[in-house]
Amino acid sequence: MPLSPELKTHFLNLYHMALADENVDIRELELLYRLGEEGGISRAEIETLIMQAELPVFTPPATLPEKISYLYDLSLMACADGKIDEAEQKLLMRFCSLFGFRQENVLSICEYLLGEATRNTPVQQVLSTVSKNL
Repeated sequence: MPLSPELKTHFLNLYHMALADENVDIRELELLYRLGEEGGISRAEIETLIMQAELPVFTPPATLPEKISYLYDLSLMACADGKIDEAEQKLLMRFCSLFGFRQENVLSICEYLLGEATRNTPVQQVLSTVSKNL
């Protein structure tokens, strides 16, 4: 089954987050492959995707849970090497804006997600907390 444009965009975004600090750590690649495996995407499919010369059209997630889940994956990627670089924070904030969140909420959303990612909180718990605070 081919990858959806949304999923392609998500994995390229994760890869760009790994590149944001100009140093791709092995832990970042391991996380990329683990997230792919959890989503039913093979290592080979991910490698093919990130090596493509042609980038897919940016396709943001459609629902709030998908947006939070994708931003949380990006937060996990930012934390994967044990430190959060300023470039990674800025990139996460950019994605948050691109996903349609109001500018006045972007910083607090990103700070919350990075804090939870640092603690390695399960995504379902993050989604539950967010849904309770709407």
